[in-house]
Amino acid sequence: METGRLYGQGCPLASALDVLGERWTLLIIRELLLGPKRFNELGAKLPAAGPNRLTSRLRRLQGVGVVAKASSGAYALTEFGEGLRTPVIGFGLWGLGLMSEGIEPETARPDMVALCMTGAVSPNLLSGLNLVCVVHTPEVFTMSVRASALSVASGESESESPIRLHCSAATFIALTMGALTLAEARRVGAARVLGKGTGLPKLFTAFAATAREFTAAL
Repeated sequence: METGRLYGQGCPLASALDVLGERWTLLIIRELLLGPKRFNELGAKLPAAGPNRLTSRLRRLQGVGVVAKASSGAYALTEFGEGLRTPVIGFGLWGLGLMSEGIEPETARPDMVALCMTGAVSPNLLSGLNLVCVVHTPEVFTMSVRASALSVASGESESESPIRLHCSAATFIALTMGALTLAEARRVGAARVLGKGTGLPKLFTAFAATAREFTAAL
């Protein structure tokens, strides 16, 4: 598959816009940044897209080598598609500048907020952390820190004994943005933490420091 010859010959920007500029395409890629998903899972995340349009966009992304469909039926980003991780997360971070009132906890998705943090938080702030935390907001996703790097994925962790954080979407966003500490959230019953591990408060402290630094620069 000769990806570079398919669209906008001679102009890389035209090629990128031709593939990514259609409605829903970037949102599909955004969902797959959180890990492989079956068609019905993508449809549940993007109900307004409709099955016909979702099928069309997935076929095109497969055609240019951005997405592959496994024998299990799940769609996933290819190595070529993973090259979109940094720019797509960058769009999310850039979008903070358009939100004069900050992140709206009633409509924002905590997993996407956490995903944006993977592209913003400094490795220095994660130094020494080694944790796996499954978050229930009640949407379930997993945050992992290894070797000073944060990753976020949809669903449960394969770890045998992850930390579990139960809280509302609004509480998770407040923790991430530094409006609330984990100790405060637990004290008032807004958050419940199960499992052993002392790294979760440090992770949210890193998130809050990143949020303050990032929003101050906007």
